[in-house]
Amino acid sequence: CNLRFAPSPTGFMHIGNARVAIINYLFCRKNGGKLLLRIDDTDVLRSKKEYEESILRDLEWLNISHDSFFRQSERIERYRQVLLQLIEKGVAYKCYETQEELEFKRKNAIVKGRPPVYDRASLQLSETEKKKLESSGVSHYWRMKLPAKTVSWNDLVLGSISYDLANVSDPVLVKADGTFLYTFSSVIDDFDSNITHIIRGQDHVTNTSVQLAIFDEISQSKFNVDFAHLSLFVNKDGSQFSKRLGSLNIGNLRDIGIDPMAICNLLATLGSSLDISYFQSMSDLESYFDLLKFSSNSPKFDLDDVLKINKKLLHSKMYADFEKILGKGFISEKAFNVIHQNIETLNDFKEWNYILSNNFKPDFLMSDADKNTLKIAVEIFNSCYEFTPYVAEKALLNISKKADVSGKSLYRPIRNAITYQEHGPNLIDLLCIIGKEEVLRRLALAQVSTVNV
Repeated sequence: CNLRFAPSPTGFMHIGNARVAIINYLFCRKNGGKLLLRIDDTDVLRSKKEYEESILRDLEWLNISHDSFFRQSERIERYRQVLLQLIEKGVAYKCYETQEELEFKRKNAIVKGRPPVYDRASLQLSETEKKKLESSGVSHYWRMKLPAKTVSWNDLVLGSISYDLANVSDPVLVKADGTFLYTFSSVIDDFDSNITHIIRGQDHVTNTSVQLAIFDEISQSKFNVDFAHLSLFVNKDGSQFSKRLGSLNIGNLRDIGIDPMAICNLLATLGSSLDISYFQSMSDLESYFDLLKFSSNSPKFDLDDVLKINKKLLHSKMYADFEKILGKGFISEKAFNVIHQNIETLNDFKEWNYILSNNFKPDFLMSDADKNTLKIAVEIFNSCYEFTPYVAEKALLNISKKADVSGKSLYRPIRNAITYQEHGPNLIDLLCIIGKEEVLRRLALAQVSTVNV
């Protein structure tokens, strides 16, 4: 099988784009196929190199590889060739309306209770009228006349789909500025690349009916492609999902320390009857993935689900796994063993590396009662030769007795003073790994805090 992922470099990759990429990749690899990465950059004004580079970087980070690659901007001559074929067949025709005129027609049709379908007014123009318009400076664009028929296919997700092309506007093939439209160029690319499966969002269903009609005009053979249109996300409260939320930019998720497999595990199952998975590699996830388990119901996307999966994945990794991700020396193995189960994102390692260093300088908020506990802690810790688990535990018991505190009243001020965290790893382990001298330095700083709470 041959599949393609075809992002447009008109913005950064968001979670919806990533879902399509992940599902195409998993289906392709599971079925021993080839994946084409096609950059749909015919929109010259909106396409930017920085977006293309970002897309490539995000795909690599998500461990999504491809077998072939090209940009649509490299195939303009091929699109012109096919356009000429359609002109010669008499199915491509010139149109002269402006965007304002088309919008007026659309609104007028809706007001009158008719479907907002292009009225084919330009087909009624004589050659003389066309020449007069062109000589007066009116630019033309190209549409294809759709046949009067119903287009049907069996969708791998949505089931049986039928579209009466009488309810669809003749597609624009080329804009007045010479730009080829996605609807047209995509069909040519799919045909030339021998694509066998097209997996994309449900918002492309109408495009599919039109593109099947276009294919019939450019080829005498049957378009043997299986379509799968994935239902679109909704928010956790069921409201419409906005794909342009900045927090759902893949680059942003990477920056806040999300493991790529957290995203892949969720998006490979969300919207299907499969349970959420926790695989550490794409090859393992590939074996579990099943496109036929997806339904037409709109899945609810919640960023908290990504964070929960991320936490579980990180907790199941070993020190060597993190060395591959973050590089050697990202934190000592001894420190890792203490803090590992308190890590929720990859960025937490950076924070804990700072907390455990001798450069740590938090802002302290200590009540007078807490300062008294810390004063006693300094006295007792000073009497210790060095911190070991046994010595630290005994010292805490002595502090509890002398300060007449226990539980949170004992542990919270000490933990806050040495880590500026309300919660975290076992306090005895923290005392041992930070070390006696550094603990005493931090307790001394906390005692001179001028802010009382």
